Amino acid sequence: MSIAAYLDRYDKIRLRTVVDRFPLSWQARLTKHLGRLNDINFHRWKERVLQLTDAERGGIRPDAGDHDIVSAATVTANDFARRLLHAKTIGDGQGWGPDWSEAFQALTARDLMDARGMLDLWPTGPTLTRPGILRRLGCERWWRRALRKLHARCVEACAIGIGLVGRHAGLYASHESVKRRAGQNARNAAALESVTAVNDLMQSRTLADLAATGTSNKAIRRVELLTRIAGFELIAQGLGHVGYMVTMTCPSRFHKMTTRADGRVVPNPRYDGSTPHEAQSYLSSAWAKCRAAAAREGVQWYGFRIAEPQHDGTPHWHCLLFVPRGGVSARGPVSGPWTLRTLVKRYFLDADTPNEPGAQKHRVDFEWIDPAKGSAVGYVIKYVSKNIDGHGVGLDLFGNDAITSSARVEAWASTWRIRQFQQIGGAPVGVWRELRRVNPDNISDTAPAALRAAVSAVNAKGEPGVQSVAWMRYTTAQGGVGCKRRDMRLRLMKEDRGTFAQPGRYGEPLAPKLLGIDAAGVQLFRNHIHVMNPAAPAFSRPSFASVESERCEWLVGMSEDAARAVFQRSGEAASTRIHVNNCTHRDLSRQSEFAPVREYRPRLRRFAIRGGAEGPKQSKEIEDGPPY
Repeated sequence: MSIAAYLDRYDKIRLRTVVDRFPLSWQARLTKHLGRLNDINFHRWKERVLQLTDAERGGIRPDAGDHDIVSAATVTANDFARRLLHAKTIGDGQGWGPDWSEAFQALTARDLMDARGMLDLWPTGPTLTRPGILRRLGCERWWRRALRKLHARCVEACAIGIGLVGRHAGLYASHESVKRRAGQNARNAAALESVTAVNDLMQSRTLADLAATGTSNKAIRRVELLTRIAGFELIAQGLGHVGYMVTMTCPSRFHKMTTRADGRVVPNPRYDGSTPHEAQSYLSSAWAKCRAAAAREGVQWYGFRIAEPQHDGTPHWHCLLFVPRGGVSARGPVSGPWTLRTLVKRYFLDADTPNEPGAQKHRVDFEWIDPAKGSAVGYVIKYVSKNIDGHGVGLDLFGNDAITSSARVEAWASTWRIRQFQQIGGAPVGVWRELRRVNPDNISDTAPAALRAAVSAVNAKGEPGVQSVAWMRYTTAQGGVGCKRRDMRLRLMKEDRGTFAQPGRYGEPLAPKLLGIDAAGVQLFRNHIHVMNPAAPAFSRPSFASVESERCEWLVGMSEDAARAVFQRSGEAASTRIHVNNCTHRDLSRQSEFAPVREYRPRLRRFAIRGGAEGPKQSKEIEDGPPY
C-alpha cells in the first residue's frame, strides 16, 4: 500500500470516528456518503465535517441536547467565577486599587477565553462596563445563552457544509435546527404559561396572555407590517412617487448548492464555506454603501426590506422601495428610478464578481409596481406572510405547506440572528406604538398640532383601510417621510432611573424608563397689540407637551394578596410608581409671552376603547382591565 493510500485510509477511519459524534439523525446519511467519496472531493468534504468539532470549544459534543448545554454552562460559569476570585485575591494581595484589580481580572479572563478558543464570545456593547463584564463571565445564565448560540451556529454551519440544508434535504434549515428551535419555543411557552403577573388594578394575567397582546403575536406582527406598507403606498401616491420591488442576491461563493439547467440541485464548486450570517453581513455592507451614495446624489427612498432564505439557507433581500420620479437636488437634476437602478447594480453586482455565470440575470432584479396590476401590499404580502406564519399563502415555491415552511424560516432566522423585516425611512414605529397607549382625553386643545393629529390618527376606527391612512397621517405629523430623526416632532418620553435606583443583574444601570410621548410645535396667540390692530397676524411661540401613557404596573410571580399589600404600602395618591404629581407644572422661568410654553399631562389611569388593525392589541374599560 502506498503512503498516499495509507493516509487516505487513515483519514477515513478518523472521519468515521468524528461521524460517531454527529446527531443520530445524520449518521446513516453521512456514513453512506462517506463510502462513495472519491479522491477529488474527499478532502473538501473532510474539511466541512471537521468544522463540527468547533462546537466542542465550550466542552459540548456536537450531538448535545439542551440539558447538556445547561450543564456545561454551569460548569463554565463556576470555573470562571473561581478563577476571577483567585485573580482578585492576587490583586488585593499586591495592594492594587479596585481599578487595577478589575483590569487584572479582565486580562486573566481574556487569556483564559483565548486559550479555550472562545474569545469571540467576549461580551461587547456600548453600555457594558468592566465590572458588568466580569459578572457576566461568572453568571450561569449568560453562559447558557452564549453556548446555545455557539452550538447552534456551529452545528448548522456544518450541516450546510455537508449538504444537509436544501430542497433535497432540510429546506432553509437542517432538521436538527428546526427540532431544536421547536423545543426552545415549547420551553418558552410553558414558562410563560406557568408565571402569573398582577397589576395595580388587582388583575391577574399569565405572561403568555400579556405577550399575546404585542408583536410577539404573529398575527399582530403580520397585520402591523402590512398596515405600515399600505400607509407608505398612500404616501407615495399623494407625492407622485413610484414603487419598485428590488431583489438582491449574494454572489455565487455564498451559495452551497446550485441549480443546473436540467433542474438538478448539485453542490456549488465556487462555495467558499461562508455562513448565512456572513452572507447577511455582505448584503448589509453593500446596502450601507448604496444608501450613502443615494444621500450624496440627493435621492431619498423609503419602504421595507424583507430578508428571507433561499433553499440552501443563503439569505437574499426583497426590498419594496418608493422613489421620486424626478427632481432637482444640490447636484442638479436627478431621477429617482434611474438612480435606484444605477446604485443597486453598482454595489450589489458590479462591485463583486459581475462576470460570473448567471450574475447579470439573477443577482439583481427590478420590478416596477404597476398600479393597474395591483397594489404594493399585493406584491409583498406573500413575502410577509410566508416569513411569519404562512397565513393565506398555501404552498411555497417548492410545493411545501407555507405554514410548515414558516416554522423552518423562523428557525433559520433565530439560528443566524437575522432581522427579517426592516423599515427603510419614514417615522419610527416605536412612537406609533406608544401613541396607542395615550388616552385621547388627556390631550388638551393647546397641545402641539402634531401630537393632536397623531393621537387622532392612531385612535381611528377599525374599518378596513383606515389604519393605513392612520400611518400616513402619523408620518405626516412627524414631518413626512423625508424628515430626519433629529427633526421629528414626536419622541418617546423617557426617565432616567436615577443614581439610587436598583441596578440590573450585572450591576449596571438599567435603561431609562419609558413614560410616554414628548411633542414639540408652535403655538399661535394674540395679545393687547391685536386689540389696537385686529388685522395684525397672530404671534407664535414654541410649544412643548409631555403626555404620560396609560400603563399598569405589574408584579411578576406574586399572589393577589401579596401584590395588594405592595401596592397599598406604596400608596395610591403618592405612589412611587407615578413619577410626577397630579397637576400641571407651572413654568416659573417664563417671563415673556414669547417664551416657550411647556405642558405636562400625567396619566389619567383610564383606558379608552380603541379600534385598529392590530386587533387583539386593544385597551379595555377599567373594570375589564388593560392588556398592558
